[in-house]
Amino acid sequence: MSTIDTIDACCKTNEFVEPRHSLFNRVSAALNWFSLAMMKRRTRIHLSELTDDQLRDIGISKREARREVERSFWD
Repeated sequence: MSTIDTIDACCKTNEFVEPRHSLFNRVSAALNWFSLAMMKRRTRIHLSELTDDQLRDIGISKREARREVERSFWD
């Protein structure tokens, strides 16, 4: 019996069947997305609080910073 035959036989017996999009995976993905969105929101809030000198130090103009701050949290 070859390796392919073994894998095929295992799959036909339904010994291990994992749903592709289980509830856990969906909830986990939603939490990851929410966590990333909140991180972006926090960093944009911090960016909005920087002074002109601090913005100049990191190489961002006030206009660029304002444009970034005004972006939506899912963007």
